Amino acid sequence: MFRHTQRRVNLAIVEGQHPTIPEAGRGYAAGLVLNFEVDDPDAEYARLQAAGLSIMLTLRDEAFGQRDFIVTDPNGVLIDIIKPIPPTGEFVAQYEASALPVA
Repeated sequence: MFRHTQRRVNLAIVEGQHPTIPEAGRGYAAGLVLNFEVDDPDAEYARLQAAGLSIMLTLRDEAFGQRDFIVTDPNGVLIDIIKPIPPTGEFVAQYEASALPVA
């Protein structure tokens, strides 16, 4: 079991057959992505990598305006860890000026 607790978020990741999950709800997910916005994706990347979670997409800056990476939990749920960053290139024009993240 992996557990991360902050004042605003309590996230527990358990194996799909774990006895604490009601029997009718046991199983594995497909096509589910959970997005979490964080202040320091680099630190979270290092922490989750050290915890042994499978890294599906490595830490990178996306031109559309986010720094992120994706891990998977034991049940196949994809977890996208995100920090908004200023978009680049053609993506800048897709943002209203007041919505642009500050570097």
